[in-house]
Amino acid sequence: MSRISEIQALVRNGIYYLTEHADDEALEDGFDIYDIENGILTGRIRKTWPKEEKFEVIGRSLDGRAIGVICRLTQGGKVRIITVYQDQPK
Repeated sequence: MSRISEIQALVRNGIYYLTEHADDEALEDGFDIYDIENGILTGRIRKTWPKEEKFEVIGRSLDGRAIGVICRLTQGGKVRIITVYQDQPK
């Protein structure tokens, strides 16, 4: 199973949690938990940090905005969402 498929399956089954920082950043950009879930479920991995097992997932919020989610897979088999932001084209 690919990493994005693994992350998406865990999120689909509710096996994830947000850090306080991720929650704050999501609110600041006008995203809620449903936007974050949709972003991951529609997303792809753009960047990885192999040593930390961290991934940048880029997807779409429910209103169609590009959303970025930095997450990691924990030792306990959960997705830890570290931060959330509105992705901007470069």
